[in-house]
Amino acid sequence: MTFFKYLRDHLALILVILFGITFIEIVFYLDPQVHFQTGTLIYTWILAILISSVSLILSFNRKKDWYKILQNSNNDLSKELFGAKNYEEKFIQEKINDISLEYRKELTELYQNQKDQREYTESWVHDIKVPLAALKLSQDSELDKELLDEEIDQIDYLVDQALYFARLNNFSNDYLIQEQDLNNIVKASIRTNKRMFIAKHIGIELDVTSEKILTDEKWLSFILNQIISNSLKYTDQGGKISIFTTDKENNVALHIKDNGVGISDQDITRVFNKGFTGSNGRTSGSKSTGMGLYLVKKMVDKLGHKIEINSQVDNGTEIIITFLDLPYYQRTVS
Repeated sequence: MTFFKYLRDHLALILVILFGITFIEIVFYLDPQVHFQTGTLIYTWILAILISSVSLILSFNRKKDWYKILQNSNNDLSKELFGAKNYEEKFIQEKINDISLEYRKELTELYQNQKDQREYTESWVHDIKVPLAALKLSQDSELDKELLDEEIDQIDYLVDQALYFARLNNFSNDYLIQEQDLNNIVKASIRTNKRMFIAKHIGIELDVTSEKILTDEKWLSFILNQIISNSLKYTDQGGKISIFTTDKENNVALHIKDNGVGISDQDITRVFNKGFTGSNGRTSGSKSTGMGLYLVKKMVDKLGHKIEINSQVDNGTEIIITFLDLPYYQRTVS
């Protein structure tokens, strides 16, 4: 910021000062009761102009250091701005720092999303090689049909998971909160996993309310498929899975409870972490990616629901999804 640019920005103020001083001088000159010499009027006019000019110069010099700080920042939003002295400068500094902070947050989130996408892609490619290899082997040998069906289900599971992972960052453009029949969504998820229920002779107890809930059917179906698939994976032959609802503080709570291997205390707090498979995933021989429950937690949070998990080793696991009231939806429909 140069002094001439500063004067141009304050041109209106300069013109007002000139007009004001000139107007006062003319009033004194034309007033018959006031006897000013012409030279005195001209002297006071020049003196007023000089005082105003000095004031503008001092004001510019006082702000010059601030302008240099702004100029030397080189649009670097990775650093906070400092050096403000008066209220105007502090206001500008605060706004710029707020923008910088928001920019850094978005940039960090972008880098993290890219990292997550890269890591997940690498993991996904590795995980899908096993079922693809089994299908390729089936061309050259007679494999058990149930085994082939299991590998096909695994491919379908991984493709579905990758699709929803890719959509997660654009969630706001891909969901619609409406009143849904929870009973129908749960039954559809059971049908999706029916082959595993039959193969492992796992019983199902179902007692789901007919009360409507507010959610997105497509995303909730994916969430339930992930949870039910996990329950089936870690429940032994002849086990049982119970799916039922309760009233929790006037909200519908969906319980998915199995009598499987359970989760150790040291793993229970980490099951929603990205890529975490825990001791069960490492020792059971199951095809665990460590992404299922991570995606479940992300989606539940985005839908405005609440998820809890309770588990004991050898006593099974219970996952509870609570469908909270959505005030903004209530305002919209009313």
